Amino acid sequence: MGKTEKKLLQPNIMIPFLTTIVVGLLVHFPVMIGNLPNADAMTNFYFDQNMVTSGRWFLTVACGFSSYYDLKWLIGILSVFFLAVAAVFLTKLFGIKNYVAMGLTGALLVAFPAVAATFAYMYTADGYFMAFALSVLAVLLTKKYKKIGWLFGALALCFSMGTYQAYLAATILLCLFDLILMCMENRNIKETLLQGVRYLAMGALGGILYFVVLKICLAAQGKVLDTYQGINNMGKVSVSTLPGMVLDAYKDFAGFLRSGKIFILNGFSYAALLLLFGIAILSAVILMIRTKAIGKWYQWLLIAVCVILIPLGCNVILLISSEAFYHLLMRMQWGLFPVMAVVLTERFLRFETGGKSTEESTAESIKKNTKESTKDKTKESTKDKTKESTKDKTKESTKVIMGIAATAGALLLCWQYFLSDQIAYFNMTERYEKTYAYCVRLADRIEQTPGYYTGMPVMMIGVLDENKYPVTDITSDVTERIYGSTGDMLIYKGEQFQAFMEHYLNVSLNVITDDEKVVEIYNSDAYREMDSFPAADSVKVVDGILYVKTEVPERNVE
Repeated sequence: MGKTEKKLLQPNIMIPFLTTIVVGLLVHFPVMIGNLPNADAMTNFYFDQNMVTSGRWFLTVACGFSSYYDLKWLIGILSVFFLAVAAVFLTKLFGIKNYVAMGLTGALLVAFPAVAATFAYMYTADGYFMAFALSVLAVLLTKKYKKIGWLFGALALCFSMGTYQAYLAATILLCLFDLILMCMENRNIKETLLQGVRYLAMGALGGILYFVVLKICLAAQGKVLDTYQGINNMGKVSVSTLPGMVLDAYKDFAGFLRSGKIFILNGFSYAALLLLFGIAILSAVILMIRTKAIGKWYQWLLIAVCVILIPLGCNVILLISSEAFYHLLMRMQWGLFPVMAVVLTERFLRFETGGKSTEESTAESIKKNTKESTKDKTKESTKDKTKESTKDKTKESTKVIMGIAATAGALLLCWQYFLSDQIAYFNMTERYEKTYAYCVRLADRIEQTPGYYTGMPVMMIGVLDENKYPVTDITSDVTERIYGSTGDMLIYKGEQFQAFMEHYLNVSLNVITDDEKVVEIYNSDAYREMDSFPAADSVKVVDGILYVKTEVPERNVE
């Protein structure tokens, strides 16, 4: 076996990798083997992922490896693989040595509900998670290779943003975390500042490369940026609007932290967070005391600056495009906070044991005390030796208790993630079944309508009348923030009904998509006087067009 193969099989690579794979399959198996599409999937059974108008010029390449079909099992496996690679990068970035901490890093990452939200858009998930792995790699390369690493990091960031811009936040957050750790360890101030400069250079060059390639791709295809999520205004920030955008970023951060319904769902969630983050904060304080960083004002100043920048880093997209709607797919970076808590605890415990395991440290301590006792037994009293031994045992016991508590908190948090994901998949299953049943009834009514023939123009909007079909979703308290998994019905547009019936019922509908024609019919007396489905007059032929009314218009639209 060669050196490369041996290196790839080292525990510090295989433990986070295999843990992420196993946990990922256990948590996300339902969506990988079930038919749980969302509304957007209706137009993405096959799609080349050419999203250059949304600024994602590399997405077509990233998703091309798995073909452009919505192959849920294959895409799911590739997605978990990319997350496993990202977990390995994280352990390398923060120098995690403890095997339990390595495993927890991968488990917390892959079980985070933002992964489930992304899997609701399975047709593009592998490309997105490749982008996430690249966003972590950008920081790792910059940190590991002092001289030219920032250049390679900028290239990785460029391709990450070219696939999904939202993961820029993950890169920024990891840079800030690493600088905070350097300050806590009382590293040389010059070294810390130089590392910060490298991170800035990597981010700036990566952003410039991204925009240059984007402009080239748009020009080559003769396209312009879309207005969706305000992407056409990307990078257009004025001095007058910047303060408001910064304030919005802080408000969004505080709002999600307070009512995001991702970390806190019940008493178990509170207990998990209290254990994990409580031990992490305690570890950070003790670490700073041990390294004497606690008495250095400039270390405190740099930590304060980094902490203040964290909300901006998390919501950097709001600084790029103020019109962006920040749903859970764009909040993958929040999953790094529990990982950082694990890193802090592991760093403190490792510092306390001199980089060795607790068992090794305890054995060496006992051996050292035994030798010193033999040499100085004529100078020390039995009482002093007993006191020293008791002190060492207390210290070791404290570290063991802190490690167990943090591990318990992380595992409990993983379990809460698992429950949230399963509840989301449960509702996605319910939603598909209800939509299927509705469409079977609707298709039958359409085909039995006098005057209807296959290929006839169909006027249909798709939003359901809640008076006829009341809300039956019992998961909203949990899934409210897991965008893509909520609601009673899978589809809400006429075009989506058309695609659903074609692919799942083998029924062809010629739904009118011309906006002007749709508005004209929607405001007509003939359409407004109809009752909504399943009423007897909810489907009828008017002037050679089949009117299908599923909702109740309340006002005229233009």
